Amino acid sequence: MRRMFLSVLSVVVLLGFVSQTRAADDAMAILTKAIKAHGGEEKMSKLKAVKSKSKGTMTLPGAGDFPFTQEITAMQPNKLRDTLELKVGDKTITRTLWFNGDKLSIEQDGKEITLDDDMTKAIKERLLDASYMGKVSRLLPLVKEKGFEMSLVGEEKVEGKPAIGVLVKSKGHKDITLYFDKETSLLAKVQFRTVKEGTEKEVTEDRIVASYEKEDGLPFPKKIVVKHDGEKYVEAEVVERKILEKVDDSEFTK
Repeated sequence: MRRMFLSVLSVVVLLGFVSQTRAADDAMAILTKAIKAHGGEEKMSKLKAVKSKSKGTMTLPGAGDFPFTQEITAMQPNKLRDTLELKVGDKTITRTLWFNGDKLSIEQDGKEITLDDDMTKAIKERLLDASYMGKVSRLLPLVKEKGFEMSLVGEEKVEGKPAIGVLVKSKGHKDITLYFDKETSLLAKVQFRTVKEGTEKEVTEDRIVASYEKEDGLPFPKKIVVKHDGEKYVEAEVVERKILEKVDDSEFTK
């Protein structure tokens, strides 16, 4: 049970260089529309930090659904405080994680968890992977920064609605595919390969935005569904959110 808490949560070659360039241009056009749908570059650039509360269920094969509540404080690029309360039978287990890109601390039920070097490295790698996924999902870095290679991957349905996929590659990082709703241009799904907690088995993770809500005129995810190899893993709903420009560093240190 303890290990469950130690992390949170592509026929172009034959078409030649010209077709690849066109595909990249098409991908950029989709991203440009998506950025506009999400509020535009000026407003999105001000979204530096967030505090949120959510509730939901975590599904474990053979064990059933476990209800949880979660409070997160996060600031770009890689600072996080995450408190998760998971109900297991009649018992509630509380895990708090502090991460500032270098230092990592974890407590469970008020007691610090001692991490060996290998475990610390593994958790930091997962958190940095999640930070990179968040960076790609914010969209603006893809059009403002260098080092990203993008191409179209075609259409598929996300929660029954047609969506267009954009594959994002960057040296030193795992590939990520972003799917955008064809009607609204809003981000509908983020897909990537990851290691499932507690099993060390590599799976395809789909993070699906099941619904949006508007705050200060901008759309933000309201309900999120996470699937591993197509099977539901986490379903969560944001019940409170506060968008900030900065959070004091003390919040990310135990």
